[in-house]
Amino acid sequence: PAQETCPAVKPKKKTSLLDAAAMVLKQALSPLNCKEIIAKAVADGLWSPTGAKTPEQSLYSAMFREIRDKENPRFKKSETRKGSFEYNG
Repeated sequence: PAQETCPAVKPKKKTSLLDAAAMVLKQALSPLNCKEIIAKAVADGLWSPTGAKTPEQSLYSAMFREIRDKENPRFKKSETRKGSFEYNG
C-alpha cells in the first residue's frame, strides 16, 4: 500500500536569503558586505543560490528596505566599514 502523508506536516520552507543573512550576521564578529554574507550563508548551508544573476544586489536592496521600513530592523549599516552591515540585536 502507498504510504499516507499527513496533510498537517508541511515540507520545510527554504530559508530566504534575507533570513539567512540575519543568521550569518548574528554570528559574525565583524561587519560583512553582501558578497561575504552570501558566501557564508552558502558555505553554512543556510541558503542555496537560485540562479539569480545578482543576489548581492537583491540582498542589499532587501536589507536596505528592512532598515528603512521596519521599526526594529534586524540589520544596521556598519559605521566602521563602508558598504557593510551588522546584526542589529
